[in-house]
Formats: sequence, structure tokens, C-alpha cells
Amino acid sequence: MLIAVFLAMTLCLTALSFSASAASQEESEEKLEQLKSNISTITNWLNKANKNKSSLIQQLKEQEKTISRTNLKISKNKKEINSLLKELDALIIDIKKQKQNIKAQQGFIIEELQALYLEGRQPKLKALLDQDDPQSSARFLAYFDYLQDARSATINQYEKDVQALEENQALVLRKQTQLSANRKTLEKQLAELKDQTNRRKVTLSQLNKEIKTKSGELTSLKESQKQLEELLAQVEKSISELKLPEASTPFIKQKSKLPWPSRGRVLERFGTRLAQGKLRSNGIRIQAKEDAGVKSVHYGRVVFSDWLRGFGLLIILDHGDNYLSLYGNNKSLHRSVGDWVNPGEVIAHAGNSGGRERPSLYFEIRKNGKPQDPRKWLSK
Repeated sequence: MLIAVFLAMTLCLTALSFSASAASQEESEEKLEQLKSNISTITNWLNKANKNKSSLIQQLKEQEKTISRTNLKISKNKKEINSLLKELDALIIDIKKQKQNIKAQQGFIIEELQALYLEGRQPKLKALLDQDDPQSSARFLAYFDYLQDARSATINQYEKDVQALEENQALVLRKQTQLSANRKTLEKQLAELKDQTNRRKVTLSQLNKEIKTKSGELTSLKESQKQLEELLAQVEKSISELKLPEASTPFIKQKSKLPWPSRGRVLERFGTRLAQGKLRSNGIRIQAKEDAGVKSVHYGRVVFSDWLRGFGLLIILDHGDNYLSLYGNNKSLHRSVGDWVNPGEVIAHAGNSGGRERPSLYFEIRKNGKPQDPRKWLSK
């Protein structure tokens, strides 16, 4: 009786646990969909805001986003090409081994055929008649059957190996055809990228002429910072309280321990005066090689992944407890809104989007919307 009661309670608790888990997952998915919807609203707001801005900035935005998409296609294509080359190398090694095995089998089969020919048409009967002792005859018959089975097995294996060789040779041809097609596509993509990059240079040159005066530079920087502040205000309204994985350490406990998002010399420090001292930098700028991996500094969820004036291709992560990290001026973005990221995970590749002349990474940390000095958070 007690056992029955215990089993009933166990089943009940299991059902409740499953129900709670399912409800929690459903709630989490609803929040994610709400987040995506809110960010979509923010993106639409940004697009409307930019319609009233310089047409050159609009051109720059579209060109840099196009370049980013092309770079992602090129990166994917290169990976496929490398994968195909590795597969072809492995197939060529397999074919070489198969040919060696088949050659050895051919030699054995030729020897067996020659032996059968010398033994005559009925070697088993002939050999049996040559035996005087019945026991010897029985042993011989057993040995002869074993030998025949071995010969049959060798021939069957030979046929299988020949078939496998033919299949691998056909597969090599298909892979080589695919590789050739990928290389042609890559050549076309690189030509498109070159054309897109040249168009960007023209637009950037025109834009720089438009803002070459001191007042123009100040206005441009003010506009960029204003749009970022408005974006962050909208993001903070939209994001719900983030529940990080249980194994993760709270962001606040990571002060002076966070990994660097990219390794390089710090070109611009927190608080650096800009536009003739009339503005200050809210983050740091790190020198970076083009295409260098940009990594997340902590667990978090992507709450923005798009282009923003002055910051180019920008990705923003929410780390919970009202902490955000920002990664700007990237060449390409590899995570979308709602994606979870781990510390050290590559979320973008460094570049010079946003109108920068040279590749670098702009990095910020915010708490309740207020800029924090990243150097106090990053490891020494």
C-alpha cells in the first residue's frame, strides 16, 4: 500500500515538474517573440529617423550593409571550399588504398585461377580418386571445401572493393564539379565586393567633404551620439528582465575580469575629448585587423544587431541587471536579435563600417544607460 502511495506521489510530482518546465519554456518563447517584435519596432523607428538625414548617410548605410552581406556569403563559400578540399584529400587517400588492395587481390586471384587450370576441370574428384586412405580422403574434402570458400570470399570482397572504388571515383568527380562551381561563385562575389567597396569609398569621400569643417564634425558626432542614446533608451524599454544560465557569474562580479572583445592597441580611451574638446568618448576604440574576430565579453542575449549612424554595424548584448555591452564599426555581424551568446564567442568581425577610414572596434559598457569605463571591467 505504501509503495503504491509513494509511486502515485512520484508520478504526480513528475507531472507537475514537467508542466512547470513547459510553462516556463512557453513563457520564455513568448518573451523572445515580444523582444523581436519590440526591436523590429525600434528598427523601423531608426529607418524613419534616417530618412530625414543626409542622403549620403543613407547611401553609406545601404552600401555597408550590402558589403556585410557579401562578406558573409564569401566567408560561407570559403568554408565550403575548404570542406570540399578536405573531403577530396580524404577520398584520394581512400582511392589510393583501395587500388593497392585491389592490385594485391588481383594477384591472388590470378594465382588461384592458374592453380585451378592446372588441376583440371574437376579438381575435387581427381584429387579424391588419388587418395588411398578413406580418412585422408575425408580430411582432403574438408580442406578442399574450406579452400573453395576462401576463394569465393576473396572474389566477393574483390568485387565489393571494385564497386567501392568506382563509387569513390564518381564521388570525386561530383565534388570536383561542386568545387569548381564554388570557386566561380567566389570569384564573382569578390568582384562584387570590390565594386561595392569602391562605391563606398566614393560615398565616404563625398560625406567627408560635407562635414569637413569643425562645426560639421561636431554636428555629425552629436547626431551619432544622440541617435545611440535614443536607441539605448528604446532598447531598455523593450527588453524584459534577462535570466542568465544558472552556471553564469553575474556581470557585476566580473569587474576587471572580463576578456577583451578584441586584442589590439587602445586608440581612444574612455573620456577622450572629441570634436575640439566639445564631446567625450563614452567607450574605447581598439585597433583591430580587418576580419579579426570580435568576441562577447560575457553571457548575454543580442538585443540589437544592425547599422547605426557613426557606429556602423553595431551589436548590443544584454547581460542582465541593466548591464549592456556595445560593439561597433564591424565589418559583419554574426548573431541576430534574440540569440544567446557565451563569453568568448565570436559575434562579429572587425572592420571600418560607419564611415571609418581604418579597421577598429568601438566598445562600450553601460549600466542603467550610463557609460562605464571599459578598462575598469576588462582584465589587465
